[in-house]
Amino acid sequence: MSYTATAIPIVVAVLTLVYASYRDVISREIPEVVWVPAYTVSVGYLLLSGFPNVTPVKVVLALLPPLTYLLLFLLNTIGGADLLAAILISLTHLDKPLIPLATFVLSSLAPLPLILANVILNLTKYSGIFKELKCVQGSRRALYVVGKPIRVSDFVKKNFVFLHTIPTDGGLICSSRAEADVDFEGQRRIILEAIKRGYLREYDYVVYSPAIPHVVLLTLSYVTVLAVYQLVENLLPLLP
Repeated sequence: MSYTATAIPIVVAVLTLVYASYRDVISREIPEVVWVPAYTVSVGYLLLSGFPNVTPVKVVLALLPPLTYLLLFLLNTIGGADLLAAILISLTHLDKPLIPLATFVLSSLAPLPLILANVILNLTKYSGIFKELKCVQGSRRALYVVGKPIRVSDFVKKNFVFLHTIPTDGGLICSSRAEADVDFEGQRRIILEAIKRGYLREYDYVVYSPAIPHVVLLTLSYVTVLAVYQLVENLLPLLP
C-alpha cells in the first residue's frame, strides 16, 4: 500500500489518543465508544493490507506492553482506558514493535521525577510531619515514595487525588495503593465525616498523591517515539 494509506491508522490512533487524553484530564472517564473508530481502522488496514512485514516474533514483542497492562488492570492498578490505549498502539504497529515497546518504557518512566521529588521533600521538608503520622494499620515507610502531606482543609478542595492515610478514631490506616476504581468523592466524605466526629481537624495532615491521567502519558510518549523513530529510521532502515 501507499505511504498515505499506511499513515491513516497512525493518524487516527493519534487523534483518538489526543481526544481520550482530553477526556482523561477533565473527568478521568473515557467511554469505550471513543476507541471504536481507531480499532476499526487499524484492524481494517491489517486485513486489507494482508499483514505486511508482520512476523510472529514482531507480534509477540508488540503485544508485550498490552499484556503487561492487562496484568496491571487485573490487579486494579490501572483503568480500562489505559489498557485499551496500549492495545491500540500495539495493534497499529505490529510490524514495528519497537514503537509500542519504547512508548511503554517512556510512559512508565515519566512519573519518576514526581516520585523523586516526593522522596526528597518527605525526607527533608516534611520529615517532621511524617514522624507524627500514627499508622494503626499499614506501613508509613512506603508513603515517603507514593505521596506527600497536605492539610485536611486543602485536601477536601482537590479533585482526582488518592488518599493514602484514611482516618479512624484510633489513628490512620496507611496504604501506598492507588486503585483504579477509587471513589474520589467517597474519600472526601470520609475526611468530612472524620472532622465531624472529631478525630480529625482541618489543620491536621493526610498523605495524598495525584491521580495521574496515564492515557496522557501514553499519548505524549507515543507521539515522542513516533517523531524519534521516524528520524532514526532514516539513518537505520533495519529498525524492527
